[in-house]
Amino acid sequence: LDPLDLVARGPAGWGMTAPSSAEFEAPGSVVRSADTEDRSQALGPRITAEVFIRSQEAGQTSTLLTNQVSGGDGFTIGLEDHRPYVAFVHLGLSYRVDALSEVEADASVWIAGSISYFNQSLSVALFVNGSESGSQSFPVAIPSPYTISRPFAVGARASGSADSPSLEGTFTGQIFGVVVREYDTDERYLTSSIPLDGGPYFGLPDYHDYSLDQFHIPMDQRIQSEPVQIKHRFFLPYANDEYIPQGVATQIANEAGEDIPLVYVAYYHRTRSGVIETQRSIIAEVDARTGHVRRTFRLMGELGFSHVGGIAFSHGALYVSSVGTLECYPLPAYEGTGERYFDLEADPARSISTPAKASFVSAHRDTLWVGDWRTSSDVAPFLYAHPMNSGGVPDAQPARVFALPRNIQGVDLFEFRGETRVVLSRNKSSSAAELLRYRLSDLRSDVVVSPDSSITLPHGIEDLSFFPDGTLWTNSESGTDYYQRRTNDPWISFYPFVYSVPAEVVFGAGATSLGQGSSQVAPAGYDLGVYPNPFRGETRLTITTPQAGSVRVRLYDALGRQVQTLMDGFAMPGRTTLTVDGRLLAPGQYFAVLESDRGGQVRAITHTR
Repeated sequence: LDPLDLVARGPAGWGMTAPSSAEFEAPGSVVRSADTEDRSQALGPRITAEVFIRSQEAGQTSTLLTNQVSGGDGFTIGLEDHRPYVAFVHLGLSYRVDALSEVEADASVWIAGSISYFNQSLSVALFVNGSESGSQSFPVAIPSPYTISRPFAVGARASGSADSPSLEGTFTGQIFGVVVREYDTDERYLTSSIPLDGGPYFGLPDYHDYSLDQFHIPMDQRIQSEPVQIKHRFFLPYANDEYIPQGVATQIANEAGEDIPLVYVAYYHRTRSGVIETQRSIIAEVDARTGHVRRTFRLMGELGFSHVGGIAFSHGALYVSSVGTLECYPLPAYEGTGERYFDLEADPARSISTPAKASFVSAHRDTLWVGDWRTSSDVAPFLYAHPMNSGGVPDAQPARVFALPRNIQGVDLFEFRGETRVVLSRNKSSSAAELLRYRLSDLRSDVVVSPDSSITLPHGIEDLSFFPDGTLWTNSESGTDYYQRRTNDPWISFYPFVYSVPAEVVFGAGATSLGQGSSQVAPAGYDLGVYPNPFRGETRLTITTPQAGSVRVRLYDALGRQVQTLMDGFAMPGRTTLTVDGRLLAPGQYFAVLESDRGGQVRAITHTR
């Protein structure tokens, strides 16, 4: 167990599962399989093999997993001077693919090799930590049937005979698991990054370990097809700890002059037998560039054991929604010290009760948008808009209320081409989910309106959150331990990912360049918010500046004429609120323009009578 994981997985910790591993020290440490039969493949070799390791010495040349005995035919996954490779030997000829670079010592490394034969062509591919590290096809004739011979040796090379092999250890470090499959593994499995959440298999769903008679086909063969383009796809962390994902939030953190895209996923705990509230709810902070967990937070407030149906990031805090409550959890500053697990205390000054059931929440334009998940047997659901002041305190009285369709799981809003778009998510069947897109101006409080478009996604969809570039993030509940392992009614769908869809999927082909029009992506953390919009009497502009510098905000009319200079001077880091007095303006379209030494941003504003 990594010492940094003791907080969550050690004695008297958070109650999470500690991974198993075997400690190897060459040359004395060896493991071999207990296979007693060779396996025959009718159409030639099809093999996928995986190794989960943490090396304790740099520069190792080691056999990690092999069925070769005395250098005969078979396959090998290994390290050569710490560079992973996969090799297949047939009739004394070796077909091998090497990684382009070494892997680090004392780091968790998932190495997978794929060997596939078809029509006198042998394809060999190597994957390291969810990325293809090399592949090659070789012309070769392999007669059928092909035999996968025994035994398998782990961390060792074998000599002698298959019935009585002599093993010599070659590896020093930990091996957390090895898997050999007699088929081609789905590429969506091999090319999805490991979460590195400290759990078994480095966070990959450990359905390697279930009895196949329960599901009939293995986990990696059950991954649901993607009906639309997926931009990012990472395995959901904590899949092996009986947590069920719910809320999603995003932010772009500026740290040491670098923009770090982060995705937050909220979970509640539920055992395989359906018991809840035995462990506190958690929120995982995931680096959206790699899919790796950076930090994990445990909720210690009123919603500590809640369903955490939705979360939203705003004002340096995560707002959690559940059971008619919006609870604010300020995030600690990221120190980069390696600490991974933190208890979060709630800020009662920024927490409120809401008329909503509070099944989900998103933050947009200094407003928390809170909605209800309700079935046809329940009362009608609504979306509530709770404005926040400059300190991040939401108003308990909603400013606006809109009628929602039934069974909505999540919401977020985005400015596109001068209009505020509302996107809702729901599961429309046992095998598919959908996004429903609206114009905010079309929503009504007294009737549910029809969406202007619907987009099909994998089943199990939950909360939603946009990045500034229009990329929409969500996750699938269908990949959880509870819904896949329960014996009475396991879900037929399986999509074990936190994932995103690109802006052009949500808004159409014209969204490939969101810098055009009135909704530009703010540079390096600068942001210009407008609320309310449209407005009658007055509206507020909120300028967020990540660092001190010169800032100018001016108002232009639809003909491009400057109407007002709202700010022109030096701004300290943080938020500044400006007021636009509508009594001085004619009704119509205006543009607020933010200019700074690091770029600019434009927002469309509509003034009505």
